[in-house]
Amino acid sequence: MSSIISKASQAIQIWNEVRNNPVAVINYFNQSTYFKITKEDYLIWKDSDPEFIHAYMGLVPNTAQGNFSLSLFSVDSVTDQNPVESHWELFEAKIRQNPYEAAVIPDPSMTLVEKSNEGEITPLEGLTRSIQWALHKDVWIEGQEDLVLVFEIPFHDLKILFENELADYIILSPALNEQEEANVFKIDLILWGYNANGITWNKPMDLIRPSPPFKSPSNFQLLHYAL
Repeated sequence: MSSIISKASQAIQIWNEVRNNPVAVINYFNQSTYFKITKEDYLIWKDSDPEFIHAYMGLVPNTAQGNFSLSLFSVDSVTDQNPVESHWELFEAKIRQNPYEAAVIPDPSMTLVEKSNEGEITPLEGLTRSIQWALHKDVWIEGQEDLVLVFEIPFHDLKILFENELADYIILSPALNEQEEANVFKIDLILWGYNANGITWNKPMDLIRPSPPFKSPSNFQLLHYAL
């Protein structure tokens, strides 16, 4: 059986090599529309009681297409504070692959839900950011000089969706969040919870942080190991 660490490391290396090639990046993002975190992933990370999930961008071989496809390789922040070489078994148990998958369209009727806490945004705002991605991603990607390597996802968000909203899985949709300066965007991930009855509730948060630009990701140990 191949090592998940080796697979993640290779995928992160390949993404790092092409992430500032706009033509390639646009092609990879156009292949599908969202990443997925399962309840099983959540339960594996829960024992560590982390503050964040570190979701690393990666490119994995796609044998069906003879090309590469996007995946996230995600690990809890408690595990990821340790050097990989001396905590190999721990990383092997905690890293999860979250492939980039085909479209799921959120139900627009959910836009009537109101935000209730600091940092949350409404479903309408989440949909708006997803639409911004669809409309502007090509031009936005072409203008980037240091595209994201890893997202920090607050574990609290996953806990609310899986335990309070009873989601079976969460989709993470790429989005563009317009900044105070008009027509200036940063990449975002919008979290949508799903169960057998469809969407449970939209739970996007302003606290998801792509690195770069928000900080140097060099202190993230899986990235340090891979690069």
